[in-house]
Amino acid sequence: MDLFQIVGDDFFKPLTSIYKSIYLRCLKIVYESYRTELSYGIDRELLIQKLTYYFDDLSIADIQFEDADDVITDSKNKASTFLRKLKDYGWVEYEIGPDQRAKVNMPNHVVTILRSFENIESGKETEYQSEISAIYSLLTNPDLLRNPYPQVIKPVYDRTVDLFTALKLLNSSIKKYIDELTADKTAEEIITDYFVYAENIGSKAYHRLNTSDNVSRFRNMILSKLNDIRVNPDIFERVVWGYQTVESIPDIDSARDQTRKMINDIMDYFNSYDDLAEEIRKKHSRYLGNTVRRARFLLMNTNNTEGKISTILQYMAEQLNQDEISHLDEDAPEEICSLFNVFSQGFISEESIKSMPVSKRITDVEEIFSPLSLSDEERKAIRQSVSEKNKNRFTKKSINAYVKEMLHGSDRMLASTIDVRSRRDMIRLILISLYGQVSKSEYEVRRTDKIIRKQGFTYNDFEIRRRKK
Repeated sequence: MDLFQIVGDDFFKPLTSIYKSIYLRCLKIVYESYRTELSYGIDRELLIQKLTYYFDDLSIADIQFEDADDVITDSKNKASTFLRKLKDYGWVEYEIGPDQRAKVNMPNHVVTILRSFENIESGKETEYQSEISAIYSLLTNPDLLRNPYPQVIKPVYDRTVDLFTALKLLNSSIKKYIDELTADKTAEEIITDYFVYAENIGSKAYHRLNTSDNVSRFRNMILSKLNDIRVNPDIFERVVWGYQTVESIPDIDSARDQTRKMINDIMDYFNSYDDLAEEIRKKHSRYLGNTVRRARFLLMNTNNTEGKISTILQYMAEQLNQDEISHLDEDAPEEICSLFNVFSQGFISEESIKSMPVSKRITDVEEIFSPLSLSDEERKAIRQSVSEKNKNRFTKKSINAYVKEMLHGSDRMLASTIDVRSRRDMIRLILISLYGQVSKSEYEVRRTDKIIRKQGFTYNDFEIRRRKK
């Protein structure tokens, strides 16, 4: 059956509207209210009251929908309107009880979706131990074989699918987990996080997978029990009969084929475990190695390419703070050209942890340095000078603030519309392009094919867009 035949054509509109966060919070309030109810239903007036409390605390004063001319300011009116729209979109349903009071219910598929949202937000990881233990217990309990399909095969199949889906999610999330530990961090921060990561062996799920939740401990017995069910005619026919009853399959041959396929699929999952576990181990080792290499790269001196570019731009920016009318087409000074010389790279190696040799040579003690005494006026002047210098520095923070100011609430603009009158302006434009490629910037850049020529400089125009969150 087509998904939209179940949920309706407008089901996902609340999650894509400008008020998506409000819709989602209202759905959470409805869902959380049901936890103490006997079913997923709650008195409408009580729910309106809870939603009203939420809108009372909301910072947004006025709400206006695209399909309406009226501006809603009253909290209770907001609560009623959002609940009505959730009903129109198919997220909730109304039911009139015996006392003629309206109850708000949630369809089954809505509950399933909200539970998934809850798991995503909480970052909940699968407890492999509980899944594998449940599968093992179901297969080794002889009393359950009296009605083996609903009590053994079906729950074992469902839990096996959930277990291996979680393992595949772990496999695909290791790269993301490592990137979160290292992205946009200094070498010192990466090294600190690395030791924390190594101590816990990365994700807790990965740690459990190799210790208490190791599937291999139970796999042979699980495969043996499944094979016994498959080859034992008496038990297998009971499984087929249960499949026909539960799934409403009248054809006995079709029921046998589907039952045998379910058992074979479960066995295939467990037989593929070694390959999946090995892939997880290799990917974990590879990305952990990338973490070390990233830290080593950051510990290199500024002779690497990134360091050279950063040094050049920062140096020129500091020099041009004193000369805002510098010509864009002037040749670079000699000290900047020297930065392009080739030097050997350096990094902290294993040799760096060796103890320094202790010299036994006795020498005269040098005279202790006496710092210059400064007056209050001199200290104030130095602090002011440092403050002015920092104010004019180009940093990711200052570039983000500049772009935010230039956008003026719009979503995008072309780099060619930014006025370039000095080399400092051109450096700022270069940094806007560079920092726009960093995922944590508040904006992003997209290159165009149009060539821009200004003040002797030629570059591809690029579009600056506000990054969607």
